Amino acid sequence: MQEPTNKKKETAIKRKKIEEGLTYIEVLVTMVILGVVLIALLSCFLHGFNVISRMRQTAIATQSIQEELELIRNMSFNDILTLDSSFTNESLSFLEGSSGAVNIEDSLGDDIKKLTVSVFWSYHGKQIRKDVVTFITRKGINRK
Repeated sequence: MQEPTNKKKETAIKRKKIEEGLTYIEVLVTMVILGVVLIALLSCFLHGFNVISRMRQTAIATQSIQEELELIRNMSFNDILTLDSSFTNESLSFLEGSSGAVNIEDSLGDDIKKLTVSVFWSYHGKQIRKDVVTFITRKGINRK
């Protein structure tokens, strides 16, 4: 009768050793999974920060274009036709390698012109461009 008790003890000891080994493997697998998840989260955060930075720069470029358009709105039609092809303002100083351009093209006759105001800047080595197009007439911008 003693033999079954010894076998039960031996089996319990073997089971305990196997269970201990499995818990270490489980911890290792859990750490690997956790590491992969953390790396994925870090990648998402970095991408998010890049998107936010790009959106900020686009907003600054749009603000710069709006400032220039407001200046142009206050000019007479003849003065607009003699505008410089480039512009600068305070907002452009926040963009790396930035420049502003104004382009006036003929449109449906002598009394209407197509006005394009653009801002160029570099972002991570790439050249980015933001344009706003409107029409001007002798009566004013966007008026028939």
